[in-house]
Amino acid sequence: MGDEVAVVVDQWALVRLGITAVLQSEGIEVVAEEAAGRDGLLRARTLEPSLLVLGAMADLSMAEAVNQARQLPVRPQVLVLVSAMVPADLRELMESAPDGVLVRSAGAEEVRDAIVRMRAGERVVAPALLGAVMDGLQGGAADAGPLTTKEQEVLARLAEGRSNQQIAEAMFVTPATVKTHLSNIYAKLGVGSRQEALARAVALGLLG
Repeated sequence: MGDEVAVVVDQWALVRLGITAVLQSEGIEVVAEEAAGRDGLLRARTLEPSLLVLGAMADLSMAEAVNQARQLPVRPQVLVLVSAMVPADLRELMESAPDGVLVRSAGAEEVRDAIVRMRAGERVVAPALLGAVMDGLQGGAADAGPLTTKEQEVLARLAEGRSNQQIAEAMFVTPATVKTHLSNIYAKLGVGSRQEALARAVALGLLG
């Protein structure tokens, strides 16, 4: 997609270089690279990129940067790369609703996969981050909204990376019953896949 352009923000030049190389391999033109979050957001305001990649920033928290990006006149998709974060900060980041969240150590293929899925309208969350997010939601999801108790249990086991068969065995039900629960979860959360369901549940605070 030659009409896609991106702004890359990270305080380390080598990281910016690596991200730029991956984006270019996907046909995305990097029109600006900035070390500071505020500078990157200013460039995004003037250049109106389709993608904004946010890495380490000394001047803004990740959640602040994402929230400001959402207020831009032409809102880009936002992919963030995080390193070690306490669960509460990660939860705050998820509540700011970035389009994609990957760990900072993600490889090129993982970044490419995230970009492809984001293009398709999917919200991407690295599976490695789900446990930390759940730790930050202790007691925060006592009321899981429209989900039933069984659906909440299926969702929690889904977050552990279990297959339908493993979930069925753990809950002493049939795989067909698990599929029914998953269909109901997808419908209630307005999603179409496991990854989307987990991302949406994290954003809504349903995992805990």
